[in-house]
Amino acid sequence: MSVDIKINKAHIKGRITGATSEMMEPLSEQILDDCNYFCREDKGTLIQSSQIASIPKQGLLVWNTIYAKRVFYTGTPSTDVNPNASLRWAEKARAQYRASWEKLAQKLFKRGM
Repeated sequence: MSVDIKINKAHIKGRITGATSEMMEPLSEQILDDCNYFCREDKGTLIQSSQIASIPKQGLLVWNTIYAKRVFYTGTPSTDVNPNASLRWAEKARAQYRASWEKLAQKLFKRGM
């Protein structure tokens, strides 16, 4: 007796692509929120620029001011407005929230499958 098993690779690939696409926006929005938790904030321009310039559906997070790169790496962040402000805010968020991001990604991916 023999058993034939057929694998529809195109169908599997489509489901994986669809699940990945569905998870990208909510995951990116959570990551952006977590990063902005540590972002410098004076008048809110830097954080606001990230909410405008980022493209969560594509997983693209952008802080779009002329000074964003400079203040990401240098200086002393004022904690007057945001007591959690730090240099390299995205890296700090990743260090603190990476495990929860991975858990959320897995949950969203499973839901999309």
